[in-house]
Amino acid sequence: MSDVKYWKYPGLDGLELCLADHVAFRYGRHVHLDYHLGLVELGAQNFIHQGSSAPLAPGQLSLLNPDIAHDGSCFGELGFRVRVFSLAPELMAALAEELEQAPPFFGRPLLHQPRLYRQSLALHRQLEQGALAPEEAESKLLALLSDFFPYREQRPLEAAALGRLRDRLLAGLDQPHPLEQLAADAGLSRFQFLRRFKAAVGMTPHAYLRRLRLEAAKKQLARGRAVADTALAVGFFDQAHFHRAFVAAYRITPARFRAQMQ
Repeated sequence: MSDVKYWKYPGLDGLELCLADHVAFRYGRHVHLDYHLGLVELGAQNFIHQGSSAPLAPGQLSLLNPDIAHDGSCFGELGFRVRVFSLAPELMAALAEELEQAPPFFGRPLLHQPRLYRQSLALHRQLEQGALAPEEAESKLLALLSDFFPYREQRPLEAAALGRLRDRLLAGLDQPHPLEQLAADAGLSRFQFLRRFKAAVGMTPHAYLRRLRLEAAKKQLARGRAVADTALAVGFFDQAHFHRAFVAAYRITPARFRAQMQ
């Protein structure tokens, strides 16, 4: 018995997402044409890959290359819940080229990296909930994928460059800021920019932009501006996204915060 959901996320070309609950179920032996990054959220899967079998449980990631035969089944009677990022070869090849790496190839099928597991699980859930603007979703996905490639430590983005970027973002909170353009303005590739920005600030550029928008929104709400007008003024073109982001950041709705400040 299975309950399976597939979907795509706006603006994330080359990515297909899957969430599945399986009970008393066995996969037949099969291959994929895409790269698969999978994680079990609940229960455990008996993961069978090139003749060896191992339990895939929370805290581990499965990494599958195209055209590699594998299968699997429920590890126990309660079954399991699995989340999968299906990544087109073109996306992975472009990532490898930008990072100046050899063509992407996952070296082992199971990876025990709790930090990467938590990061992957959190992003998949956010993409399921539609909780991210397309630019922030792209930034988070690329930051996650780049962590699966070996790389030299990047020095942080310089303070002067950070200051210029901050001023630019604050001056255009209601405007889109594509990652590719931000990186080009800094004279870096997307992944160089992501890594150097994160080394300096501790978050992705678009997570930082979201916080700037929320901080600006607080000031406008405190002055009595309407919630809908505030959302648009700071760059949240979907009021539901604004509401969710504000509550997640401050544990209070925008309307209640506005009322309390009057």
